[in-house]
Amino acid sequence: MSAQPLQTESVGNPHDAYAQSVFREIPQARAFFRSYLPADVSALFDWRTLRLETPHFVSDELQRDFADLRFTVRLIGDSVARRITFLFEHKQRVIYTTPRQLHRYISRQLEETPNSEPLPSILTVVLLQSGTWNRSRSLSSEYDLPEAARQILAPYLVDFRMVMVELGSLDEHGLKGTEAGRFALALLKVVGENEPMGWIRFRTILSDICRKFSPQRLRRELRRALYYLMSVTERDQESEVRQALQSIQAEFQPVKENIMTLLEHLEKRGEKRGEKRGEKRGQRFGKASTLIRLLSAAFQEFSPADADRVRELPDEALDELTDAIAARKTWADIEPILQQAHSA
Repeated sequence: MSAQPLQTESVGNPHDAYAQSVFREIPQARAFFRSYLPADVSALFDWRTLRLETPHFVSDELQRDFADLRFTVRLIGDSVARRITFLFEHKQRVIYTTPRQLHRYISRQLEETPNSEPLPSILTVVLLQSGTWNRSRSLSSEYDLPEAARQILAPYLVDFRMVMVELGSLDEHGLKGTEAGRFALALLKVVGENEPMGWIRFRTILSDICRKFSPQRLRRELRRALYYLMSVTERDQESEVRQALQSIQAEFQPVKENIMTLLEHLEKRGEKRGEKRGEKRGQRFGKASTLIRLLSAAFQEFSPADADRVRELPDEALDELTDAIAARKTWADIEPILQQAHSA
C-alpha cells in the first residue's frame, strides 16, 4: 500500500518526530548503538553510563535544520570524568549534504568549548530510513580535489566519518535492539518503502512484543506507532488500513485488538475536531457576511472585489475591521485594512 507523507505545520516532520520519540529513551538508544556501532568501537564504552543530553543544544538558527539527539557515554575503566558524545541523526531519505550539516553541528560544539578545556570527542550516527548511501561517508568526500591529491592531503584536512545505518538494506533479522526499538525500526523501514502496513509481515517482531510487553506497555507502543502511521497515510486509505489490520493473524491478537481500538479512538477524536473546525468556519463566514453588508451600506466605494477581500482577511483583520466600523472610520481608514487580504 503506497502513501504520501502528510504535510505538517507546527508538528514538524512526523518521521523525525517518531524516531526521536523512540530513540530518546535510553534502553532503545543503548541497544541501537551497541548493535550498529563497529564492534571495536562499541567495546570501548561503559553502556551503563549512557545518558541523553538536552535536545536543544544547538542555536535557534541551527535547530530548525536538525532533528538530532545528543547522547554522552563514559569509556570503560576511564579514571577521568570525561564523556564521549554521540550525535544521532535521522534522515528520511538520502541527503548527500548530511556530512556538511553534521560538520556545522560539530563546529558549533568545538567553538563553544572553553579554551581551558580539551575538545569533546564526537561520533556521528545516521539512521537512514530509505534509500542507499552511494558515496563516501566521510566529510572529505565533499572537498573539491582529484583523488590522487585527496589521498595525500587527507591527513591534513578536517574530516570525520559517519556511522550509517541503512534500513532499506536490512531484513527483519537485521533490525536489532530492544523489542520497542526493533518495532520502531520496522515501522520506519516499511514507511520508507511506501508500504506503511508492511510491518504486519514481521512475525518475529510481532511475536516478541506480544509475548514480552505488558498490556500497558503494548498499548503505549502501539499508540505511538499508530499516531505515526496516521500522520503519513492518506485519509482515503483508511479502508486499506482496516483491511490490513484485519489480516493480522490470531497469534498476534493483542496487537490487532489494541490497534483497532486506538484507530476508533483517533477517528472519534478527528470527528470532534472536524465539528469544531466546522463551527469555527461557520462563525467566521457569518462575521464576514455581516461586515460586507455593513460596508456596502456605509460606503459607496465598496465593490464586489472588496467583498472578496473581506472573505480572505485573517481573523485579526476581521476584528480590526469590526472596530473600525463601530468607530465610524472613513473609507480612507477602512481600505488599508482590506489590503491585508493580499499580504496575509
